[in-house]
Amino acid sequence: MTSSVNLIIYSLAISLLCMLDGYAQGPGSGAGGGDRMRDRTQQMDMDRMQNRDSVMDRSRDVDRTQERDRDMSRDRDRAQEMDRERLLQQERDRIYGTELMTEQERLQYQNQLRGLATEKERVDFRLQHQTQMQQRAKDRGATLKGLMTRAQIQEQERVRQMERQQIYGYSMMTQAELDQYRERLRLAANEQEREQIRATHRTSMQQRAKERGLAVPSP
Repeated sequence: MTSSVNLIIYSLAISLLCMLDGYAQGPGSGAGGGDRMRDRTQQMDMDRMQNRDSVMDRSRDVDRTQERDRDMSRDRDRAQEMDRERLLQQERDRIYGTELMTEQERLQYQNQLRGLATEKERVDFRLQHQTQMQQRAKDRGATLKGLMTRAQIQEQERVRQMERQQIYGYSMMTQAELDQYRERLRLAANEQEREQIRATHRTSMQQRAKERGLAVPSP
């Protein structure tokens, strides 16, 4: 009887110790529990690596987009600068003997020419300027080409007079602005875009007239 009781007590003690040992090792103990723990750890590492790679990919995409935008901006700036230089050169080329003149002389020439009221005054002014430039070239031992006759200058002035009638606010614009305006109209994709350019130009010229205290030109 006593031996049976002792055996039962001994068995219960062994069972209790096994239970306590299992709790101490945790729910993942044993061969199967250890494998599951390693699998979870590996999965967490893989997830972290994927997240890191995803962040790096997004960062590279942003860098590439910003670099492309910077390249496009530089290209636009370069093209605009080339357009300005080309228009400026065209403006200079229209002045006889421009290569023998200073920038101040060119501006003075343009202002004087634009201030003349009649075609005859402009033709006479340009003929006189040609004579002066011929003498300057002779004094410097240079040669000027492109000498024009009175008839050729008259024809040019007639064409320009037609432009004056067609371009709104012509008298308030510089030659560079006129060239740029013509170029924008020439490059417009369709008539609707050209009309939008004209409307914006009219608004700008009306504002300029008000700022200068001039009468707003009629359309």
